[in-house]
Amino acid sequence: MGYKLAANNGDTLAVPQLVLAHLTQTDGDTIRAALYILQTHDTDPRTMARALALPSIEAAKRALQYWAGAGLLESDRGGSPAPAVEPAKVDLASVANDPYVAVLCQEAQNAFGKALNRSEMQRLVGLYLNEGWKPDVILLCCAEVTRLGRRTVAAVAHLLARWREDGVETGEDAERWLKRAAQRETWCADAAAQFGIAPRDLTSWERRTIARWHEEMGIGREMIDEALLRANGKNTVRYVDGILRAWRAQGITTVDAARKQGQLEGSNIVMTERPGAQPPAAASAQKDLFNRNWAAMFDEEG
Repeated sequence: MGYKLAANNGDTLAVPQLVLAHLTQTDGDTIRAALYILQTHDTDPRTMARALALPSIEAAKRALQYWAGAGLLESDRGGSPAPAVEPAKVDLASVANDPYVAVLCQEAQNAFGKALNRSEMQRLVGLYLNEGWKPDVILLCCAEVTRLGRRTVAAVAHLLARWREDGVETGEDAERWLKRAAQRETWCADAAAQFGIAPRDLTSWERRTIARWHEEMGIGREMIDEALLRANGKNTVRYVDGILRAWRAQGITTVDAARKQGQLEGSNIVMTERPGAQPPAAASAQKDLFNRNWAAMFDEEG
């Protein structure tokens, strides 16, 4: 089935060609930051991070720096575009005697499956000498970005910046971070199957939300399934997140407690069953106020 552009029925936003030119050059959060700035003219990293649900204020600051370097933003002090920050160049000849440099360059090329040019080697060695990253951490990062389908030193530098923001400094820290990332991928794959979508179709917000269910709220597969039963066909991560947060606010932490509750207090989410599913014995036996289908009763009386 083909598609065509629908008629605009709401407000429109003019997007500079400069932003469109960067669609394939940066990540989704950075593009969303540009659209947010164009719409609101707000460049406060705190409000940006909150409004866009970015992982941190530092992520908002990086987006601001990116667009300042690209020319979309101007410095408050100078009135001209802020210059892009160029990584410090390393004189490879002057560090040739450092045994870690040769190992780092060789192993990074092995990980990428390609030869690095001089500029890429300078950037790679700069991560070690100028930015203080240990070679073993850099190589772990090289392996991770390769696994993700990226084979550039720029991708390594980007992930290392994220690691530093998350407190990663040593090889042990990196191993823990990678283990947690792998666990989150497993959770996202399981949740995607529950929602009937492909894992790659989950947005960044949905991935963070699914991780929060497990890490912060202690919610497992069974509770997610139970929430889906109450979603009344609105099988989206955002809607189910509302159900789970409502349960948490009411102290409901188990499937049995959720089934006994019946109706979510303070919300319009009513217990429903999936087509063909049999109602739980406890729920079918209870006929109290919480378990009655009031909408059906009103229909019958009408």
